[in-house]
Amino acid sequence: RSDPVAIGSSLLGSILGALATPSIRDSCLSKAMLGPLQSFFWPADRRVEASAAAPAVESLGVQTRKLRVRDVKAEDYATPEKYLEGAEIPTFYQFQSNLVADEDLKPGMVRNLEVDKRLTLPTRTHIRFLVTGQDVLHSFSVPSLGIKSDATPGRINRINTFIQREGVFYGQCSELCGTLHGFMPIVVEAVAPETYAAHARKWYKE
Repeated sequence: RSDPVAIGSSLLGSILGALATPSIRDSCLSKAMLGPLQSFFWPADRRVEASAAAPAVESLGVQTRKLRVRDVKAEDYATPEKYLEGAEIPTFYQFQSNLVADEDLKPGMVRNLEVDKRLTLPTRTHIRFLVTGQDVLHSFSVPSLGIKSDATPGRINRINTFIQREGVFYGQCSELCGTLHGFMPIVVEAVAPETYAAHARKWYKE
């Protein structure tokens, strides 16, 4: 039985000898030159197994398929059974917060950052914001609370916060939304949960 090391050494010596000839040096990468070396180090049965295990190149490409477009109406969405049985649809307290003008400022107010109605939130409570826009792109940003989210018309973005201490936190719209972009402040006033419960009792139904 022939020694594989001896056969490999003889093949390597024949290749090096062939490379010394200029006429053969140019065609050293041809199949006739690399065939014996390939068959010795990579047998045919191993090449067949490797090709069978390799993924098909065709399956990695972009698959083109025809999309189905359906006209979905509001009646097509599922409605909770409790509302079908006559349960009252919940309503939420809403308000509009506007910038306090310079002539209406009082001592202690921050110019261009104070509003006439603050957003009151409880401390030590997990709070979720659902942010959207009505006209153009805005951005709900309160840096001191570490929250910032784009207000995009037609989309709802969700952000969460947990306020640990009481205080007043200022923010602004941080998206170029129009001529009044620099006059859209946000003021969040964090109070104790007991104070918030007494405040919210006036607006929410128990």
